[in-house]
Order: sequence, then structure tokens, then C-alpha cells
Amino acid sequence: MQRNLLAIAVLACLGLLTACSRTDSPAARWGGATGWTVSALPASVRLDPAGGRIIENRPDIYKMRPLEGLLDSNWVFSRDTVRLEAARGEYVSFQVVVGSPDGAPLKDIYVGMFPFASGGNPLEAKPELFLEWSVEVRGKSFGYERCSYGPGWYPDALIPLHCLDIDPERHGRVWYPLNLPDFRNRIPDQRYQIIWVDQYVPRERISAPPGLYRSEVTLRCGEKTHSLTVELKVHDCAIPNRNRLWGNLQHEGFLTRMDEQDELELYQLFKKNRVVLADNGYHPDLTVTPQGKVQIDWTRFDSRLKKYFTGEAFTEAFGYSGPGYGEPWEEFLLPFDCWREHEGRRSPGWPDVGDSSQERSSANQALYVDAIRQVREHLLGMTDPEKTHLIVFQNGLDESYFPEAWERMVYYGKLFKKYFPEAKYRVDGGYSLEAMQTIHAAIDYWCCHTVGYNRDTVQKYRELGIRDWIYGPVLYERKENSGVGSSTFIDLEPSNDRLISWACWRCKALTWCSWGIGSQWRKAWYAPETWKFAVRSEDKPLAERSFNGNALLVYAPDVVPGVDIPCPSIRLKQMRDGVEEWELLQSLADLDGNPARADSLADRLVHEPFGEQSIGRLDVWSHDPQDWDDTRAALIQTVEAAGKGN
Repeated sequence: MQRNLLAIAVLACLGLLTACSRTDSPAARWGGATGWTVSALPASVRLDPAGGRIIENRPDIYKMRPLEGLLDSNWVFSRDTVRLEAARGEYVSFQVVVGSPDGAPLKDIYVGMFPFASGGNPLEAKPELFLEWSVEVRGKSFGYERCSYGPGWYPDALIPLHCLDIDPERHGRVWYPLNLPDFRNRIPDQRYQIIWVDQYVPRERISAPPGLYRSEVTLRCGEKTHSLTVELKVHDCAIPNRNRLWGNLQHEGFLTRMDEQDELELYQLFKKNRVVLADNGYHPDLTVTPQGKVQIDWTRFDSRLKKYFTGEAFTEAFGYSGPGYGEPWEEFLLPFDCWREHEGRRSPGWPDVGDSSQERSSANQALYVDAIRQVREHLLGMTDPEKTHLIVFQNGLDESYFPEAWERMVYYGKLFKKYFPEAKYRVDGGYSLEAMQTIHAAIDYWCCHTVGYNRDTVQKYRELGIRDWIYGPVLYERKENSGVGSSTFIDLEPSNDRLISWACWRCKALTWCSWGIGSQWRKAWYAPETWKFAVRSEDKPLAERSFNGNALLVYAPDVVPGVDIPCPSIRLKQMRDGVEEWELLQSLADLDGNPARADSLADRLVHEPFGEQSIGRLDVWSHDPQDWDDTRAALIQTVEAAGKGN
């Protein structure tokens, strides 16, 4: 059963707003006799739910202007009004903050928001409201002793409000009332409750004509009501429905182990947020007969996955609306592998053609080629390779740094080029020039770890015909930070996840890849810390590597009572913003016929975040959230002006 309850939530909110008796006096809005306050913050900062400080206000760490007094006014909020701007086809966000400065508890808070409208005409897409759930960070992420914001409570998980009880007329059992302090979140001395607001601006001009749209956020507690006016300027420009960047999260087995309904909800959630999911565990049912023939049964595979290849999973038929409507998967990792023999690990390939001493025999090669041909024929029958990038990723040769492995890469790469030319063969790791000179003719993509992403090296490999992806952390306080394949840390600033797409633009990389989707999954609501491994060396003590939020961008359903759907994180929203901004940069370059102006805007924010020259430096991009938001606004305005000039 499709659990598309947002429309129900919005209707309930509208009914609430009609029933509320609005109080317009400043004293009622901003405390006074009511004892509670309402304010708004940009989406690019986070608020400590206990102390009320801006977590990113750390000029002691970074070169940035102080972030003080933002609850009174900031670059999107002043005088009871929130002011936003957006292009069509993108999301715009802000945060509503309910405060109880004296610590008095607030019970049964109700919140709602009218659809944005201009001249009496509402936007088709309704506001999406979320309760911000905070997680406790107990220690700094390993390797980030200088730039981690340290222990404390961080808003991160976003619970859709329709999972809460929002009907003031309802009586009886309530799964999750909206209170301050939040009884379920259990934040010591909590004095602030935060609501995240997402607004999608439809891409078609007829659905969102340029102009100024207005809405109102209304909050009620007891007999008192606080309201904020929200203004949204929609510019006369748009980003594409389909992602051209296709930045992706790869997590082996995470999606394939789920039931199909949870899987669908995750794919739809990430499609809305313009981030691509990849799992190399999908494969049809294959057998090899005693006569050495490959037989493939596609029944189970097609029943589960065909809707993603055709794009039907992202249509109204499956309860979907928003970015990427009707568009298929942007990427699919093909079901091929080979034996892994180095480092003492052996994992079976698909199909099984033995280890490296057996895989090149004529009989085994024939098996592999037969499988390639059958997979190609079937997938091309329901897939548009211009829209869905078909990727060969052989986990058995992942990060293999010795000549015998390079020879195997060449062997398999040539098979795919000959028998499945529409597929692209990707290798991952920090490979030497000797390695690349050996394998370059057999591969298409190189997923390069950021610590080894030196501009001169990358350029040499591009001259060999290899397209590069960016993979891994984006801040190198020290070289040991390379021990993870993700930039998703809760205790670092949110622009970590926004930056990766801007860095792709500035470096002219094909795309980016980050490891992990929902590491910790169910545990993350209460324990977001992930442990990789401990490292022992002769000259250093044992180092236990723990990271906050590493490979975690979504929270599991059915952990918090009443929350029966996967919940995005604030860091996923930052990642989404970066992808949208990359699309704006590409739109500007397309309109100009060259990337000069787009590059100059990117240069405002991003310097040299990767490679050896970045190690030990914290100034490799702007750490001022207002710089990011101001640059986004300037980018939208520049794209609009460029479109009118063409």
C-alpha cells in the first residue's frame, strides 16, 4: 500500500489554520505574556536545541563572520517575515524555531503552512514540513580534532509532520505530540523546537510563473497563535528535471536486502533530493548447466526493478511527485564481478569462472561472454543508456594496487568493450601513472579518492582518455582522514555535503561518489556513531576510528513510534542543494556558451579542496554559510538574466 500521506497532512494543517484565532500583536508573537517565541533561520545553519546557539558559529576554527543574533534577524528573516528566492525545478528551505527562553514547557504545539500563492493562484506543490530530531554526538570524529564542533546535540533527522498528531480536535491516543521539551527526543534542558520547511517549485513555467508568492506559517499553543509571513520570489529560469550530475551514494547490499516497499520509498526519497543510489548486489537468477551453458531467469529481477529502469516508479502511478518525475534511474551497477584474491579475501564472481588462474581459459571465458551478451540484450530492451548510466564495477578488483590485478582489469575491460559497448567500466582507487598507462585503454571511469586527487595527475590521466569521479572526504585536517569514503559527518559543518558538487564543477570531474546510504540505519536515531576499525603501528598507539554520521544520510522507519517511513537528514538536504547549484552552474555555462561566469561564481566559494596541497589546511573553501547562500542567490539571478539575453 502506498503511504503517500503528505496531502492529508497539508489538508489537516489548512483546517487547523482556519480554526485558529490569530493574534497579531507583537507581544503575542514574540513572547511577552505568552512566554514563547517564534523565529526563522536559513537552512544552512543548525541550532543547538538546548542553548540556542548557532552550531556553525565558530570563527575560532574558520575564517568567517560571527553568526550571532540570528534568531532576531538574519539574511532570510527580519520583522516577522521570511524572504526566499528560487529557480523553477528546485527546492528551497528554511527553519522555523519555537523557543521557550525561560524553560517553561509547551504542550500540544500545532503548526501549519498555507500553500504559496501569487494573485490568488497557488503553487501546485505544497510546503513539506518536518520536525527536526536531534542526535547526541559524544566525541569528535576521528582525525578531525581541530575542526569538529565536538560533543553536543545536533539537529539531523527530519520527521515528516504527518507522522505526528496535528489535529487539535482529535481525542484519544497520540503517537507523537509536538511538545517542548520533546518527550521522545529526550534532549536535556531543551528550550527550542525546530521545524524544517521544504518547498518544491514546479519546473514548468505555466505551473510556477515568475513573481512573488506568499504564504504563512502559523503555530498554536494553548489559546495563543504566532505567525510568520513567508515570501518566495520565483525567478524566470529553471533547472532540468533529470540530473546531469548524478552524484551517487554506493552501499553494497543495503537496498537489495530490503523489502520492496521500503526500497521504493528510499529510491523516491532520494530522487526528490536529486541524489542517486547505487547497490551492486542486484542480479538475476543465473545457473550454469552441466553442459556449460548459462541460463538466466529474469522474472524476479524484472518484477522488482523494471519500474526503475522505465521511470514508472517516479510517477503518480507509484505516488511520486517532484524532481525527476518520470525519469529512470540515473545509474545502475551491472551484475558482474570476479574473484578477489589479494589481502587474503576471496569473494565469488558472477558468473563463477574460477580464480585468476582459471578465468581466462577458453571455456570460462565463453561462460562470461555468454552472460555478458544475455545481460546486454535483456537490459537494453528496457533501458535507455543515454539516461541510465550502465556501470561495470568489479568489487573483486576494487583498489587493487599490483601489476597482476592491472592485467586482470585489462582482460575484463576488453571483454566489456567488445561485448557490451554501452556499459562503462569503472575502477576505484589511487592508481599510479604506471598502472594507468597499463589499464587506460580498457577502462572508462576512474573513481579517485580525494586525497590523491592532484590536478596535474588527474590531467595526465584525462589525456589518456579516462573520465574521473571524485570520491571520499572533502576536508583533510590530516592525511588519516582518507580512511573513510564519505564526507557525511554530523559534527562538521553542513557545507561538507554541499561542497562536493561545487568541487566537481570546479575540478571539471564527471561526477562524485560517496560510500554509504544508511549506515547504523535503525541504531542511528539514538547512536549515530559508526566504527570502522582500529589501526596498530609500531610508532603510534592503537587508534580506534569512530565517525559521527559517516555513510548515514537517512534514518530508518519504525524506530520512533508513529514514524513509519524513512526520514531524510539535514545533511541530505545540504547535498541536494549542492546538486541543484551544480545544475544552475551548468545552465549558466550553457546559456553563455562557455563556463567563464559559472567558474567565477564557483571560485568565490571553492579553492583547492583535494590532493596533497589540501592536507592540513582548513581554508580550502568558504566556511561562512551566508557566503554560500548569497552565492546561490547571485547564481539564480545571473542564470535568469542570461536567459533573458538569449
